[in-house]
Amino acid sequence: MNNYYELLQELIRDFRSSSYEMENKYGIKGFSVKMSELKKDPNRKLTQKSIADIENALNIKINDRDPDNITYKKLADTKVGGFEGEIPVAKIPLLSEVYAGEPQYLDTEFHDEYHFFVSTKPNHRCFALRVSGKSMETTLKDGAIVVVDMDAEYKDGDIVAVRLKNGEQYIKRFYDMNYAFIKLTSDNSDYGVRLIDKEHIDKIYKVASAIFDPNER
Repeated sequence: MNNYYELLQELIRDFRSSSYEMENKYGIKGFSVKMSELKKDPNRKLTQKSIADIENALNIKINDRDPDNITYKKLADTKVGGFEGEIPVAKIPLLSEVYAGEPQYLDTEFHDEYHFFVSTKPNHRCFALRVSGKSMETTLKDGAIVVVDMDAEYKDGDIVAVRLKNGEQYIKRFYDMNYAFIKLTSDNSDYGVRLIDKEHIDKIYKVASAIFDPNER
């Protein structure tokens, strides 16, 4: 963003809120006034107190060291699915639901696109899937969105998204049994273990991070 007005506009878009909601939902006092003042004078700056209020309310970190390139990043304040820390913004597609339980067939149509906060390398290809089912609780709850990294390496014990050649898909913990089979396990002890013939596997991708549905913020 080239100025603070563009920064506030970007925050409204990314948090899917209005100026009114920024004030009443997130508690940022005078947000509408700040927007109006910055629109009239693009060279105007936010005070350090205003920046701190916005950062605390939205749990972000604003970087304005370069006045011609003002940026921000989301800070993960809660641990979801075993992933936490500071993570950069990335815009990735939400493809479909992936079932944490019985197999489900993959819907490959494009559904939506969000600004997700993704803990993957910037040059990695990513997409998102919504978890349906309870077999991975409490690590991944029903309705959570997982970010899948197509370029990350996975190892025994990692959570992965598995797609079979017949269209079935799973989200489970991965274990390489031998040259012929993989084992998929659930974090919920009420669900069993699945042995999958490697000949039936189309793709396996590592789950890089997990967040909750932004519409349920």
